[in-house]
Amino acid sequence: MLIFQIGTNNWQRQGEFAPGSGILHASFHDSMNAMEGVKSYSIYPSKKQTNPDDDPTYRVFKLEHDIPICESVSPNSSYRWHSMSEEQYDAYLKRLENEICAFMDEVEAKEGKEFDYLISHHAFTNAMTAAQIVERRHKEGKTKLKHFNFVHGTALKMYIKEKEGDPEYPMRFLSKCRESGVFDGLSRTKGVWVNSEDYIGKFLDCFPAYPKENCVFSRIGVNQNTFCPKGTSVGSDLVKHARDEDKDKVAAMKRLVTFVGKFADWKRLDAVLYAAQEYEAKYPDLGTAIVGTGPPEAIEKYEGLAKSLGLQRSIFLGPKGQDVLAELFSMSEVGMFPSYKEPFGMVFIECMACGCPTIGANSGGPTEFVKPEQGVLVEEEDDWRSEEGAKKLGSKVAAKVSQAIDEDWKKTKGPGCVEFVTKNFSTVAQVEGMLANMKEWSKE
Repeated sequence: MLIFQIGTNNWQRQGEFAPGSGILHASFHDSMNAMEGVKSYSIYPSKKQTNPDDDPTYRVFKLEHDIPICESVSPNSSYRWHSMSEEQYDAYLKRLENEICAFMDEVEAKEGKEFDYLISHHAFTNAMTAAQIVERRHKEGKTKLKHFNFVHGTALKMYIKEKEGDPEYPMRFLSKCRESGVFDGLSRTKGVWVNSEDYIGKFLDCFPAYPKENCVFSRIGVNQNTFCPKGTSVGSDLVKHARDEDKDKVAAMKRLVTFVGKFADWKRLDAVLYAAQEYEAKYPDLGTAIVGTGPPEAIEKYEGLAKSLGLQRSIFLGPKGQDVLAELFSMSEVGMFPSYKEPFGMVFIECMACGCPTIGANSGGPTEFVKPEQGVLVEEEDDWRSEEGAKKLGSKVAAKVSQAIDEDWKKTKGPGCVEFVTKNFSTVAQVEGMLANMKEWSKE
């Protein structure tokens, strides 16, 4: 079985950090290539990375600009699709199509067979490009490829904002995707996966002509070779990840709460900092690690807020790779991720896999899997964008952090978190399910 995947975001390599969809694409690619009778080839964009010297199964779609993003913030880019001119947008898609076709032709000549399946990541440009590639190759006399799409969350969120009339998201790309017909039925896309039950409905709201029976919730898997208890401790290991100016703060810590996320408003780092103000006052040895980044103005905003709140044991670590995240989760009492309507919540799973319980908000993807045995979800705050609303949410989170400390969740819930992830969130099991879906959807 020969599969080609088109990624939207970079993988985590050559010193460049990756968003969740890039990490997920890489894990699919590696898992497929570890299976007997399956071979995956992939392409993904990056301004910084180069093609590997030792692995011919993937290539970099080289950019002269940052990776275009659907929202306003990502770990590596603030260059939005909405800021592209029509000429730039058309040129991007055409160059992507040409490079993929050339790569596929080269692989087929080497493998001595044609590709069986084509997977596009995100229900956006890659899906439309994939549909064009299927038609182009068919006109060239090749067998018509079966195309499938992994929806992810950010493109859907962009479409929803376009539909709602958000001035930052003028109606543009939902119209383009609808006009392309890529999701009008099964002729151009045989099936789609979403990473949350909730997102099936959102996808069908955007593309009502697509048959619901070919929309499948694909439970995200985690690499437990990376995310597993590491035996790290605050006293011995945190200091090596801290900035020089924060090492005195680290010396005062014996216990840790960790936040990981991009500095976007819906990740609600402000509520995290308000929470830290409360629980750090209650527990003199408890500190907060903040992992992530954003545009300079966002960094200035949140670091300024931490300073104005007088936080003595909250440290900003910047973006970190998966190996470091696993070390931080392993030494933390609890992971704190109070995002608003998180599309899935991969960071919850990664944290649990390291034996660390989690605290989040009662909205979005985490509602489907965070149960009392693994942590807690606090009730939403309707006015969370206001300072008062963020403070109220922060107080709710702080109360649960206090409960986690007092009841020693790390000891009482941590082992169950690891077991829960092992049983329910295996990347291999997820990919096996996707392969079974593709075989079933490909039946005429």
